[in-house]
Amino acid sequence: MASLRLQRLLTTSTRSPRHKPVSSATAIVTTAATAATTATSTASMATAAFPPTTTMARSLPLRLRLDLSAGSRRGCTSSSSAQMPSASSSSSSSSSSASSSSSSSSSSSAPKGGHPMAKRLAYMTSFAVVGLGTFYALSRDEGFRRAMMFNVDVLPIALHYKYVEVTTRKVSPEERSKAFGQLHARYAPTALDIVLRQKGFYVKCAQFLSQYSDALPAEYIEAFKILRDDAPAMPYAQVKQIVEQELGVPINEVFLQFEAKPVGAASIGQVHGAKFLDGSEAVVKVQYPGAERQFHIDTDLCVRLAKIIAPHYVDILQQMMKSFADEFDYRREARLQREAAERLRDVPGIVVPLPFDEKHPKCQELLRRGSTPAASLITKHVFVMERLRGISVDKWAAEQVQALAARQRCSPEEVLHRLRSMSQKEVEKLVPSDRAIRLYSLVLSARDAIRNTVAFTYNWTLGWIGSPIHYAYSAHPVNVHEVIGRLFRVQSRCIFVEGFFNADPHAGNILLLDDGRIGLIDWGQVSTLELAERGRFAQAVLAVADRDEPTIAKMAHEMGLRTENSDRWVAMKYSTFWLGSFGEDVCAELGGPTEFEQNLARIDPLISTGEKYFSAVRALMMTRGVAALMGFPFVDSARSMRSFAEDVALRHGLEVATTPGAKLPRPDVEMILGLPPRKEAATF
Repeated sequence: MASLRLQRLLTTSTRSPRHKPVSSATAIVTTAATAATTATSTASMATAAFPPTTTMARSLPLRLRLDLSAGSRRGCTSSSSAQMPSASSSSSSSSSSASSSSSSSSSSSAPKGGHPMAKRLAYMTSFAVVGLGTFYALSRDEGFRRAMMFNVDVLPIALHYKYVEVTTRKVSPEERSKAFGQLHARYAPTALDIVLRQKGFYVKCAQFLSQYSDALPAEYIEAFKILRDDAPAMPYAQVKQIVEQELGVPINEVFLQFEAKPVGAASIGQVHGAKFLDGSEAVVKVQYPGAERQFHIDTDLCVRLAKIIAPHYVDILQQMMKSFADEFDYRREARLQREAAERLRDVPGIVVPLPFDEKHPKCQELLRRGSTPAASLITKHVFVMERLRGISVDKWAAEQVQALAARQRCSPEEVLHRLRSMSQKEVEKLVPSDRAIRLYSLVLSARDAIRNTVAFTYNWTLGWIGSPIHYAYSAHPVNVHEVIGRLFRVQSRCIFVEGFFNADPHAGNILLLDDGRIGLIDWGQVSTLELAERGRFAQAVLAVADRDEPTIAKMAHEMGLRTENSDRWVAMKYSTFWLGSFGEDVCAELGGPTEFEQNLARIDPLISTGEKYFSAVRALMMTRGVAALMGFPFVDSARSMRSFAEDVALRHGLEVATTPGAKLPRPDVEMILGLPPRKEAATF
């Protein structure tokens, strides 16, 4: 059975021929498993059907020959008498009865299922062949090694969760929550260790999921938050070697200064600050060696595991695989980033850094001086771009939590725990209004102006005699309302107007710049929508914004969302969750955001998310994740983008009329899921 399971594992790959996972080493193990299984079954059948003869026995070990001889003696009388020919006229009849007697005698004399020693020898051969093949594969084939590590690390955890899920279905919600809480506390640090060890796709998934305060249990979000801006990094010596090899020149011929410590590290590469010989700044992104191969190995394994423990996530994982697969060629990313910069050049308060490609004046200058052999600093594995000075939303949010913890004299973990335990209304009360933030900024500016006027007057009069007064420049608070509004406006512009948008706008890719602008970086996952597709997406956003449930279900079907039983209410809930909000009005009746999709799949399993629109849905959800880190965990992206969606729909002559608040028949969710009786959800 072990060899059969191994054979089945190694022969079910879904990877394309370009990234074929089964190397020669893996093939050896597969062949060994097949051969061992065949040898075992063949030996058993042969021993049962044909007892060993004296000639065969001579070639066997002494102990086995003695055992077989004893067995032969026990059945020799009937066998020999049965096979002696008769000279009488009834020889035919005698032979028939003798043959029948011989069959029964032989069957009774041979052990049932084959001789024990023959079977033991076959099993030993099987284990030896499989063991040698596995050892060879582990030492030679990275893909097989990562697969084994994945199975050893992850499957026991997954099965433990599955066991608890099954055994707690009939207990109270409090007991169920307690049981899962113990699992989360036990396995969150282990999961982080696995992610750090495996890197690649695991880091990307952890970054993506850890943005949402309710998408994962609090223990996992706390463990994974370090990955959003500080993933595992490779040493500087290796970085230097890669950069020089890719650019074709020593690093000091291009850069006056190259920071050894990375500015940030992501799932497939890391970023270093640098200065050109003339002092102008840049950042250099360097891809990890083998990142692309590891990605394809890991995504296949994740999909296989999802098919076992969470089938409703299979389609989502497959769509994510397709999106992430485009990130491994930095030349493509540079082209897309330049196009994004040109498309968004006229959007107020938004900046996209330009790549140092053949169109950049700096590269032309370096080429004229002979500092580089080509008119571009972009290769497949190295990406040099302009540097933006600021702080990522991730780091800004962490600083706010630490400042709040210092004021309340508690740990950041305690602050986060309190925030997560708050209701939607309680969270909304914590965030100051847009007017209050603007007024506070005006007060700071006025105070600085008065103080600096006094300082200027003193410094140019009495200051000639005494010590001068230093000028004051207060740090103004970030107007989170303005930032979130600007992000949704630029998303609306990209999706509805340009049909060209970043499908990976996580909090580490959004920079709050020192000059008050917003920097958008990392354009490796750009997706596009045709005009008709943009119109259909706009209609879906309008329906979700107005909570027109029949129209939401209709648009979900037109966009390719499919469930097993085609339940319209389930399709409507999926679309509202993806395009609208994580708020209580959407998620509360299905156990909250953390259990929303799992419980929905128990009502009607998801088959397809709608491949063409998946990236746009993901972009909206990630933008909501950024908003959550800035104090708006329940922001509604559909309502934030409604005016833009309506404008594009009207411009292309599409139907925009909705019936706000229209309802669909609701299944008995509480009975299906075993939840407490329903309470009417408040509308926000």
